[in-house]
Amino acid sequence: MNILRKLIGAAALALAVSAPAPLIARGKAQLTRPAAARVAAVPFTAASVTRAGDGYRIEWTGQNVGTVRVFASERPGPVSTGKPVAEGLGTAAVTVDGLALDRRWFFTLVPAKGDPLVVADRGLHLATVPNLRDIGGYRTSDGRWVKMGLIYRSDQLNRLSDADLAAMGKLGLTTIADLRTVAERTREPDRVAAGAEPLVLDIAKDSQGSLGGDMRGAMAAIASGHAAEMLVGANREFVSLPSARAGYRDLLHKLEAPGTNGLLYHCTAGKDRTGWASAVILTLLGVPRETVLRDYMLSNTYLRAKNDAALAALAKSGSPMKPAYLEAAMTVRPDYIQAAFDEVEHRYGSFDNYIRQGLGLTDADVAALRARYLSK
Repeated sequence: MNILRKLIGAAALALAVSAPAPLIARGKAQLTRPAAARVAAVPFTAASVTRAGDGYRIEWTGQNVGTVRVFASERPGPVSTGKPVAEGLGTAAVTVDGLALDRRWFFTLVPAKGDPLVVADRGLHLATVPNLRDIGGYRTSDGRWVKMGLIYRSDQLNRLSDADLAAMGKLGLTTIADLRTVAERTREPDRVAAGAEPLVLDIAKDSQGSLGGDMRGAMAAIASGHAAEMLVGANREFVSLPSARAGYRDLLHKLEAPGTNGLLYHCTAGKDRTGWASAVILTLLGVPRETVLRDYMLSNTYLRAKNDAALAALAKSGSPMKPAYLEAAMTVRPDYIQAAFDEVEHRYGSFDNYIRQGLGLTDADVAALRARYLSK
């Protein structure tokens, strides 16, 4: 019984805290665009990096790029700071071996024609913080790319091992934003990487339900098979609560601030409060809705081992509770975040209005964020 209580409690904490379900895309997601279409300077239409065994698999698709040279570096800096590791044509896939796996590598794709693109494996692969990942490396609707190495999302940081804390210290973070409640922060205080300033943004402060810390209610909802309804409601509150609007507004303003050179935001599981934060940032930057939803669903991939362990513990406990009940609380589903997008439509009519009226950003704020976090 104690094991079951701990499992349900952990899932309840992760509200704000399987295979991906089909993605849902409806409603107006994109901010308004200039009437004249811009010509993207970066000629790649797709690019990705995946750690594969002892190496990295790098894939790209380019238009009229000629030969593409690939340079590796531990920072997403100028090409001259990296070393050449591969080359290919306009559409290619290469594997790069021989790079130390205890470091994070950025790969600059340098085409013969057009501007270079920096890409990296989105995941950090840290054992004690499995859902830590970069939100960069996505292409926008107008052909630009979200820069990598600047904005990170994560699950809880109180369990960081010394080795993983040291690895986080190499990311060059200047701010770590904590989206959790005061109870969560008190019970499980962050371990903060050296050089990073903590920023408290209590998204659920104004909630009267499970999102605001009603653990008993959350545990009862999970145990009775109503976790999905609970998380749909929580996602609506990410849009409607005054504390949520203030928190997400302050997060965007911090990203815009001159002294911010690397920011990480997180909650408990890094999937719900953090998931909506990522959706807001990426949509504001012009990333298509289907890509935003794909990024959201990646939490199921990064948390799979952790969630599988919890489900195995549930089975060993002998509890009559169905595993699907707990799984619904520990994972993300398209319907969860769709509820937030639907709430945006209901309250503001469009995402553009949500950003301006709900979060209070100006056209100048949006332009500044795009100038800083998008390729030219």
